[in-house]
Amino acid sequence: MMKKKLALLLSALLALSVLAGCGSKSTTGAETSANAQTQTQTETQPQTQTETRDTQSAGAFTPDGSVIFEKDGVTVTTAGLDVDPTTEDESPIIWVDIANSSDKDAYLGVAGGSVNGVVTEVRLIEFYMEDGTYNGGNYESQLTIPAKSSARYALGYYGTGVPGISLDALGEMELCFTTSEDEFSWYNYISEPVILTVDASVPTPDITALGTVAIDDDRMTLVVGEQDYDDWFGPEVYLYLRNKTEKYIAVSPDSAELDGVSCDYVLGGLAAAPGKVAVAFLGFDGEAKALKGFENLTLNFSFSEAEDMDSMNMENSTALAPVTATYPPQIWGEYENGGLRMDIRPKYNDLITVETPRDDENGILFSVSETASLKAGGFEGAGWLFAIGTADENKLHELLCYDMSGVEAFAKDADGNYYIYYHPTDVRFERATVEEMTRDAEQWSMLCQWAEDMKDRFADQNGLEYVSFGNTDVDICLARAAWMDGVNATLSTTEYGPVAVKGMDGTPYARFVMQGFYIETEDETPDGEYVVLNFPDEDIRVDFFFAPENYARVVSNGYETLYQAVWWDESVSYADAMQGWYYAAAEKAGVKPADKSLAPYLGTWAEKIAGRGYLECAKSVAPGKVTITASWPDSAAVMNTWEMTAVLGDGKLAYENGHWEVKEYDDNGESWTTDESYEESGYFYLNDVGELCWHNDRVDGEDSVFIRAS
Repeated sequence: MMKKKLALLLSALLALSVLAGCGSKSTTGAETSANAQTQTQTETQPQTQTETRDTQSAGAFTPDGSVIFEKDGVTVTTAGLDVDPTTEDESPIIWVDIANSSDKDAYLGVAGGSVNGVVTEVRLIEFYMEDGTYNGGNYESQLTIPAKSSARYALGYYGTGVPGISLDALGEMELCFTTSEDEFSWYNYISEPVILTVDASVPTPDITALGTVAIDDDRMTLVVGEQDYDDWFGPEVYLYLRNKTEKYIAVSPDSAELDGVSCDYVLGGLAAAPGKVAVAFLGFDGEAKALKGFENLTLNFSFSEAEDMDSMNMENSTALAPVTATYPPQIWGEYENGGLRMDIRPKYNDLITVETPRDDENGILFSVSETASLKAGGFEGAGWLFAIGTADENKLHELLCYDMSGVEAFAKDADGNYYIYYHPTDVRFERATVEEMTRDAEQWSMLCQWAEDMKDRFADQNGLEYVSFGNTDVDICLARAAWMDGVNATLSTTEYGPVAVKGMDGTPYARFVMQGFYIETEDETPDGEYVVLNFPDEDIRVDFFFAPENYARVVSNGYETLYQAVWWDESVSYADAMQGWYYAAAEKAGVKPADKSLAPYLGTWAEKIAGRGYLECAKSVAPGKVTITASWPDSAAVMNTWEMTAVLGDGKLAYENGHWEVKEYDDNGESWTTDESYEESGYFYLNDVGELCWHNDRVDGEDSVFIRAS
């Protein structure tokens, strides 16, 4: 939801300088009628249009076989309606074949757009292919089309994330194509609107039912929607604007008053092309941002209109009469147990029942159910949405040794306690009749989504640290090897043979690998060496390959399952971590000499001259590597930090792809990033007197010198 709100905010700002509905000419009533006729013809008798179109006039097309853009050797032809092949939410897309017959690269983009008459961001999608299947993609506002090339892309769009505005069904997509001189330039050409008709029966949403109709005249309908609350933005409301004119209009909030609390700066704003609906949320600053809700809202807006968006100028706008809206009292649910809090927003508070058991034997602190299902249910646990409990490290390790369906460790506090999110693995939705089930299905879905989001909200509210652990067969084997008593487990390679893992602490190694996760794959098993985690008493083993893709193979009772890592630290692979565990076990067993080569570098170091910069050097889970964190203030309000993994070789700890970040702090301790890089490189070395020297490739001058901190 945060990304959607930021996208809405950015769209509102851009819309005041870039057309939300695209071109520089509005579509007249006559043109609309002609477009409707074209839609009817193409729906009944689809035709492939191969002739050159006049791109200076708007046109309506079906998604199949229509040339919708042609300029300077670049041709865009529709190739059918589909759903995004890389997601599970069945997001609609329209395939397009883009060909560049010219002798130079072309830079093709889209500007603004609308779906079903609602202003939203239309994007070009470039999908990735792997083994003949789609494996992800990028949503781009601009693509580079190489000279003398052609490829298949897609047109997709973002939903609004605003209550009452669903764009799940694609009825009509409108957009403009743009061209520019290079990939870094703002466009220098924008086409007339292109209209792609999928299902003419899908209506533009009726915004009058979504809140208080504040303005309804011959220019616009402006609706102030329901109130909500965001942990980052504070209180917020949604705005809906329908443009009834044949000009472009913009409405910008100037100030607000919430229950008498003034707000001089309001986040939000709307701009709409003729006949279109724009949506936005309003967030408030200062004392108003600190409110948890309000009953009375007064807004002051500026209004501007123009023949095209390029001519829109809010400085020449006129003030509208104040707009008011009232809301019922905002009653929050405030619950406490074991020194932890759970606040429930008013939107959900009336719909749920929260239990706070004391001294629960399973560590449950909060259990949340839908009230209506509880009342209608005829079985134990009816309406149960989720529970949050606590576990110490031993209990966490015990949980991780088994299948954790419906159980997820998601946070940790400063005292080392872990927090567990429990959720049902079956549907607990209950009503007395089928009619009631149908009526309230949307409410149940909303509560299920809210329940999933409560993990992060709970962690943020209580100042907890996020954690993540996998629970595939690979992860379960790691947990059992590291923490389960009585399990016979060995690690082996051809280097030292099998060594027992018991008798040493495998926690850092198992934790490192389990913080990523593996997925099953049908890929071919890679060749090459691997580390074997074996359970000889159970005929189970896991092979961790050193192949670049980080594969693991589970062999159980002769049956093989191949897994591929989806995430890993780029500087340390999972196979590297398993080799580190193997070496540590081999040293413990006395079959491998102890490696003391890293010892001179480990520990805390302070910059020698002024003592302001500090380095923390710790042994990595991978052999021969050191994890280094550095901090160096520019001033009391500006801090530089580095994170890198260095490899020992030729008397140096060399690193690449390190992360550097600069943060500024205000008087309240709030911080923001002002600069960063993920391509830091350099090395550390010891001088003749044992001081640690740092050569940073990005920094000119002498290397920094550090001494051991006392």
